[in-house]
Amino acid sequence: MLFLLATAEYNKVQSNTTRVKVHLRNGVAEIFDQHQDLMGKVENDLLEIETNFENKLEKFVYIVQDAVFIVSNEGLEVSSNSTKKTSVYVYANRIKEITSSTTVDEIVKQYEQKNNELEKEIEKAQLFSETEKKGNQVLNSRIYLLKEEVEFLQKAVTIIKNLKS
Repeated sequence: MLFLLATAEYNKVQSNTTRVKVHLRNGVAEIFDQHQDLMGKVENDLLEIETNFENKLEKFVYIVQDAVFIVSNEGLEVSSNSTKKTSVYVYANRIKEITSSTTVDEIVKQYEQKNNELEKEIEKAQLFSETEKKGNQVLNSRIYLLKEEVEFLQKAVTIIKNLKS
């Protein structure tokens, strides 16, 4: 089974995926080879995949933000000699891979760094708006992006704490 996980900055393709587990709005879905076509929004921001690489089963966990999940089978005609290949596509705004070496402290450090950047940008925007109106949109869009990233990292900390406990 083919698995593609993508954002604007990140792209991972896994061709030997054996299982994908995801929480969609209408329930938990476990995708195996030859699964029916499916589409939905990832509800709990958590995605688990299993792969079989050189006869070793590996498990990967990802935290995703605003992710769309699509399962598709290639080919429209089903005949006795054609085989359908199941493909799973996940498109998200942000992705954080959780490994056994990922620590809560590491994510908290990233969160604090981004939160400090956000506070500096907010201060800069307040000073800028008092002196000049032109160019304020650039600062506002930067603040918006930093706020989203801070919220994502905050959610990642919570999810990692729950996974580790």
